[in-house]
Amino acid sequence: MQTTLDVILSKKYLIVSLIVIAAINLAANLISQDLATLVGNLGYIPITGAFLVLSLLIAYRFGLTGNHGLAWFSFAAFAISWFIAEMLWLHQELVLKVEPFPSAADIFYIVGYPFLLMFFVAYLQPVKASITKKILSISCMISIGVLVPSLYLVLGNGTSADPLNVILGAIYPTFDAMVIIPAIIGVVLFFKGQVNFMWTLVCLGIICLFAADTAFLFGQNEDSYYTGNPTEILFYWNYVLLAFGVHSHLTLFKKDKRPDKLNLN
Repeated sequence: MQTTLDVILSKKYLIVSLIVIAAINLAANLISQDLATLVGNLGYIPITGAFLVLSLLIAYRFGLTGNHGLAWFSFAAFAISWFIAEMLWLHQELVLKVEPFPSAADIFYIVGYPFLLMFFVAYLQPVKASITKKILSISCMISIGVLVPSLYLVLGNGTSADPLNVILGAIYPTFDAMVIIPAIIGVVLFFKGQVNFMWTLVCLGIICLFAADTAFLFGQNEDSYYTGNPTEILFYWNYVLLAFGVHSHLTLFKKDKRPDKLNLN
């Protein structure tokens, strides 16, 4: 288990990181939209790069042993897929000067979702007895409550005439609705004392992703979204929270070299 000092320090650096990222984004937007787009794209290189390295490191250390091994292997596959997607998006927008949505980046974003869902399922196995019907029902209701208006916006009231835009616009909120359920469950279990700091950060990161994708969908529908706009902060926060979550678990691993002895608490 982490000591109190470890938790406090990790939270301190986490909070500073979140504030700095938000400040840079807002400052760039105050200067110009072009600068915000440039900074917004380039910002993904160090953020997703750090997330990828940490994910590969923890997957290597756990191997494929048990539920944790499967979970971190899936998580690393998710990190690889989304890192590629972010770099393709950057290349499309900054180098090729073409609209990055839809593009090849969407293939890797979509491929990453099943791996992320596998991570949640494998990691929740040890505490599945703590997941009550009430917790599951609330999580599902929240998920459906956001999914329905999102799908209506895309399928019933969308302005895009491009079938691919419509299909992707329906796929993203559907996958988000699937992964937000275990994420909400994880946050609830944290407040009940069933899971640790790492799991909470990962779940909060996915909730940020869910909110960011929803904002992206509405922005695309109104043709007002651009890379680096203020709502993009939620995408950055998603990666930062996930990275700090992985780092937190790597700290636990260093204290006990036996992965089979580590648990969620």
